[in-house]
Amino acid sequence: MFRHCDIGTNKPTAAELGGIVCHLIDLVDPDVAFTVADYQRLAFPAIDRIGSAARLPILQGGTGLYLRALLDGWNLADAPPDPATRAALEQRLEDEGAEVLEAELRRIDPAAAERTQGNPRRLIRALEIYAATGRTPTEARESNPPPWSTMVLGLDVPLAELDRRIEMRVRRMIDAGFVDEVARIRQDFPAADLRRLGHGYPEMAASIDGRSSLETAVESTVRQVRQYARRQLTWFRADPRVSWIPPNPQVAIQHLTAGIMRTEAS
Repeated sequence: MFRHCDIGTNKPTAAELGGIVCHLIDLVDPDVAFTVADYQRLAFPAIDRIGSAARLPILQGGTGLYLRALLDGWNLADAPPDPATRAALEQRLEDEGAEVLEAELRRIDPAAAERTQGNPRRLIRALEIYAATGRTPTEARESNPPPWSTMVLGLDVPLAELDRRIEMRVRRMIDAGFVDEVARIRQDFPAADLRRLGHGYPEMAASIDGRSSLETAVESTVRQVRQYARRQLTWFRADPRVSWIPPNPQVAIQHLTAGIMRTEAS
């Protein structure tokens, strides 16, 4: 969703899309906060527009929190962002570390702590919701599922192959100019929190500043993405809606076609 974050987020080019229209790309600058509530607010009307045009909306990506907030219709509007509370929590994160805040959230709301998937931004947001509403994040997220027929497909890639692809992708990012992209963002948007932009942005900044070598930054990014991929698998494996298929476009098309036919028949 962030403008100028093209290489680090693997943003598809027009040539790669081959005429397919991508929505919710390049929404805000890197120094602007963007939450799951913002995504939900924009995604609902986008899906309605696509459906009204007799097209099939496809949600692509691996962020389980955003997907579930959308498909389950979480109510997020009653806890708008509180800049003062968020700033205080971000300072605590810096001073005390994520482990302390995670333990605090786990005491308040174990289910919400599990949902953060070790992501500091989500951890801060969960504690912010509790501070703003007096309710646990789980209680605040009263669901009102949208009236859609949905199919959730998960790509079942062996871990060894997944690890190999992750390292190849990170090294392709470096070859494509990822370090230069991070340098430009820091210059043009000095207030941007690089941690919010995705894996690799803080690591490349450390390399630019001479606080680490480029190879160390690459290895750290690869390690973090691998850890995140495993948390994603844990999250989605626990969701009974997910049908696991091999990473083959033809298989995905077959599943989608079969799902459409079942929906039309009913």
